[in-house]
Amino acid sequence: MGSIANGDSDAVRPLIERYQRPLFALLRRALAGAADVDDVAQETWIRVVRSARRYDPEQQFTGWLFTIAWNLVRDRWERSRTFADTELESMPSGRTSAEDEVIARDRARRLRDLVATLPNRLAETVFLRYFEELSEREVAARLGVPVGTVKSRIHNALHRLRGELT
Repeated sequence: MGSIANGDSDAVRPLIERYQRPLFALLRRALAGAADVDDVAQETWIRVVRSARRYDPEQQFTGWLFTIAWNLVRDRWERSRTFADTELESMPSGRTSAEDEVIARDRARRLRDLVATLPNRLAETVFLRYFEELSEREVAARLGVPVGTVKSRIHNALHRLRGELT
């Protein structure tokens, strides 16, 4: 990261090659359109370069990268208040009725709206666990935190969400 912080733009290329695929996977699930995914991915790498001096090498790079990306996703959500309907994409096409689809779409939107109100670390953890369908161990590796921290964040987030739903 030191060479990136010193203006060596070629030094970021290996990072992009290594982390672009998981970054795009996260962004495709979180954002509705391909143009949004491309824009946020590009802005993520721009911010990585701009803030390279502040990167703590003791911190896992993937956690830092995904925190930057997640902040940008939340900014998009705040501005547009429209979210990708990932649950609908994974549903069988043989729905019983158009009404069921409208209800499912509404539930998915309300859930995303609620998740977006959570503090960043909680929302990010819930998104990776339930929308990306990663295991707790995979979420921990992606965020660079212990599995116990993931479990605690999920517990806290679900407690808050239950409070909002009742």
